[in-house]
Amino acid sequence: MKRASLLAIVLAAGLGACATAPTRPPRPTATGAAVDPATAESLLGRMRSAAGERQSLRGVAQLSFDGAAGSVRSKQAIVVELPGKLRIEVLGFLSQALAVLVTDGQEFELFKAEDRSRRRGEVYPGLLMEVGQIDLTPEEGAALLLGSPPEMPDLRLASAVGLSDGGVGLDRVDSRGVLRERLDFAADGRVQRVERYEVNQRLVWSVDYRDYRDAGGIDFAHTLVLWFPSSQTTVELVFKQVELNPTLPSGVFTLQRASRLEPAGEAGHAG
Repeated sequence: MKRASLLAIVLAAGLGACATAPTRPPRPTATGAAVDPATAESLLGRMRSAAGERQSLRGVAQLSFDGAAGSVRSKQAIVVELPGKLRIEVLGFLSQALAVLVTDGQEFELFKAEDRSRRRGEVYPGLLMEVGQIDLTPEEGAALLLGSPPEMPDLRLASAVGLSDGGVGLDRVDSRGVLRERLDFAADGRVQRVERYEVNQRLVWSVDYRDYRDAGGIDFAHTLVLWFPSSQTTVELVFKQVELNPTLPSGVFTLQRASRLEPAGEAGHAG
């Protein structure tokens, strides 16, 4: 049976070839100036504390995709709940759902409006890669959308250096001393880039966080730029509306429920 792809649906629907494809932002140059380990640990603590403030999200975002499969733009309604629950609706010109992907952390369902087809099965690590060329597990995807990069256990700080923009760059390694994570913090202490590496030091993905603004009392990056070197794909997600830690209706992570997903009230206003 031919498997449906969210990306293929967007391409087929003609939701727009990107006029200006998103590109991976350059990394600030390391100055070589050492940073006090206590400062580095304070930045890591602030990142973990911020992650603990966010457990769920409901929003509407503009997505720009640029990769081997093509360049497209689409509007998406997104619902997220940690550790790995997702609802992603690809919306058409009149905000009708062209496709819906949902996962409750155990099982997933994929719906295509074009032929009213449904596919379901157990969640697996490569699900997002198959349906959308997104090289993330559902758990990683949920965490990154919430601006809280998934924690890697047993890593230690290997280096902390100043960056040319006034920020701080941290390298964290595993028990064998192999680089597994690189974190860049802006001068104000906000996370601005996370890079994740495999044991062979191959870069798996990176995410840049931009446009931090208030979202219901929480400092939240309204723009994410993801880079996946394995597929040479860049994905930019710009939240137009977002609500953090909303009360989510029962059944929102199943296809049976068809409800309004957009945030409501001032908590959902993002400019």
